[in-house]
Amino acid sequence: MSNYTDVTVKAQNAGPGLCFLLLLAAWVSVFFIPDTIFIVVPGMIGFALLFFIYYLASEGHLAAILGGVIVSFILMAIAAAIPVIGWILLVCWIFYNIVRAFESIQNLLPDALLSAVLYGSLLIPVIYQFNYYGSSNLLLTIGCGVVYFIAAAGCVVRISERSDTPKHSLFLFSVMLLSVPMIVLLIVSIVASLRAAFQTSLVKTTTKLPQSVSGYTTARGTVVAGYTRNVTQTVVSTVIVPGAGAVGASLTGSLAELSAVADEPSVKRLSDEKKQCYATNKDHHFYRYDGLNDKKIGNFIQAVAGAGTLPPLKKEDVLVYFDETLMGKGDRGVVLTDEAIYCLPGMFEDDEKFFTRFSNIGKVTFSGALNKQITLWLKEGKKQKITLTQSNAGAKKVFEMIELAIA
Repeated sequence: MSNYTDVTVKAQNAGPGLCFLLLLAAWVSVFFIPDTIFIVVPGMIGFALLFFIYYLASEGHLAAILGGVIVSFILMAIAAAIPVIGWILLVCWIFYNIVRAFESIQNLLPDALLSAVLYGSLLIPVIYQFNYYGSSNLLLTIGCGVVYFIAAAGCVVRISERSDTPKHSLFLFSVMLLSVPMIVLLIVSIVASLRAAFQTSLVKTTTKLPQSVSGYTTARGTVVAGYTRNVTQTVVSTVIVPGAGAVGASLTGSLAELSAVADEPSVKRLSDEKKQCYATNKDHHFYRYDGLNDKKIGNFIQAVAGAGTLPPLKKEDVLVYFDETLMGKGDRGVVLTDEAIYCLPGMFEDDEKFFTRFSNIGKVTFSGALNKQITLWLKEGKKQKITLTQSNAGAKKVFEMIELAIA
């Protein structure tokens, strides 16, 4: 089988240049009119926040955040109805989102360093001038300006390496400007989620308790025999109930995933030639064309035909196949041919099924802590996601094969 793919020149991206012009405008304003620092810095943060929200809304990420919150409420309800099993599920969900948050904090550290240097270079000369009653230090101002331009150049280089469109460049720029408060927010959210995972609650219940009454003689000489009567009492007990920590952890995890989108590193190119193929490994759910499982790939081909919106697929066109089914039916997963990708996401995944030619892909990134996600950055500015849950090792092989195909 041939392994030929079209190679086209990557479209020029003006986004990093625009980001540099914005940083240059901020520095010029503060250098000539120091009092504008009270407008420039809040303006930079406000712009970053607004564009960050716009990007989330325009790319459909808000629905994913809402989905995570709904899952949290469902797990809280299960934990309340089935204490032991529900609590285990709830704790696993919380820690899963916390792991995502820690991974995001690690990814944001380079952006946070650049952001801190930029803000510090703008603020230090102004703070000096205010402390010394309007007198400025020219050497300090020049030094901060040099540091500012070095940091700005580093910011532009970092953005240009990870973006293909002006929109995505501005999103990365926004994440960089917001990275310091993002890290603080993530840490605070992690602590709050852990503290609010479970709460103690006082529950009042009314119950009837038996009370024995001894026999006695009335003043008129009537003898009353002993008896038992029911007395109503209010009992206060302490119970452990699911708190809002699951919702907080879900929001933390969602924020972590969205900020990680800005820092999905492009994995180093493989040194092997394009025609290299990996051998079939059933434990990795990974099958090469010469080791296909006839039943699995037959079910996948039927599923492609049943989708109605995908081009027909023949077995002889299959180069690599990844089985994404839990029970091994094979009708969900990913197929790579010489020219394109067929993706039929798993039953419990919200990704869309699609067919994409390698010639339309600008770059591909690989991310994820527990499950792995392959993101295809299309040259037209859109992106497509492939979530693989059955084998991280197999998912890595699929990613590397795609990367070879578009190189």
